[in-house]
Amino acid sequence: MIIGASQIPDEEPIIAVDRVPKRLALARELGATHSVNTRRADLAKRIPAITGGGVDHVVENTGDAAIARLARRLLNPGGRLAILTGGADVSHLPGGRKVLSVIQGDAVPQRFIPHLIRLHRDGRFPFDRLVKFYDFRDINQAIADSKSGKTIKPVLCIGEPD
Repeated sequence: MIIGASQIPDEEPIIAVDRVPKRLALARELGATHSVNTRRADLAKRIPAITGGGVDHVVENTGDAAIARLARRLLNPGGRLAILTGGADVSHLPGGRKVLSVIQGDAVPQRFIPHLIRLHRDGRFPFDRLVKFYDFRDINQAIADSKSGKTIKPVLCIGEPD
């Protein structure tokens, strides 16, 4: 889960939340200002301690219902929660808060992909540090590496590379 908040004057923290230290370290390298290990910290206490209150933006990608509920509770008035793992309960939230269910990025590929390529070329989107390619016959290793945190995003290759 990635959290953005703007409660601290002159600073907008970007908080990476994970249970794998290696992934948290990479998040810090890539721009997160804070990281919280869910195995060592109580998110309901740690996030407000960092932000001085709630949060303005949350990207929830774990699929954990308890984390999604906590993210809703932490939203500031007007805050937005993007859920990347399926349908979102978009029940009424007070204070202009919104929960968005993001399906396949909701982007126009003809514009978005060239934009991502430009960001990568400019050194602002190092996706190559997030992915690792595996031959399909190594699917079990890809899953194990993902679970252990060795790999952020395993990509399975089917067939011979061109």
